[in-house]
Amino acid sequence: MPLFLQQVEKTIQEIDCLADPLSQRYGRLLNWQNPSNPFWHYGIGLSDTRIFDTGRGLCSFERRESKFVVGIDHIAFEPKQTIERLKQALHVFANWEYTFTGWNCEHLGRLVATDEPRCYQSSFIWWLSDMTPEGNHKTAHQIFRDYLKKVDPSLTR
Repeated sequence: MPLFLQQVEKTIQEIDCLADPLSQRYGRLLNWQNPSNPFWHYGIGLSDTRIFDTGRGLCSFERRESKFVVGIDHIAFEPKQTIERLKQALHVFANWEYTFTGWNCEHLGRLVATDEPRCYQSSFIWWLSDMTPEGNHKTAHQIFRDYLKKVDPSLTR
């Protein structure tokens, strides 16, 4: 098994071990700010204490202070589906280059949780990278959708 695939499988096992379906944060899109950093960071809740960082780390970490992303309930997947989409997204996006303007934690977190690879924080500079004026990544949605249709169509809309 190639090293990349081994790391993805290890990360998926970690998600399975740490996920708590009884937590209100399980499978929910969360955001938070770090001191001295003006940007919002995004991830998927695994439990009351663990978040999966959809940014540079692509790993879980302990954090109790976070907020539920508002205004997405009508488009969000069910929590169990979101967790399954997160695990599948690792196969597709784990080696994508992370950049503030082009592909970041908000793009991936929103794609996993809502099917929209959007970043509001960098939408005002959309022309600098592969985004639409709304802040959507131009190719991520189709690439992820095509992958999911092959491996688990139940995770698409």
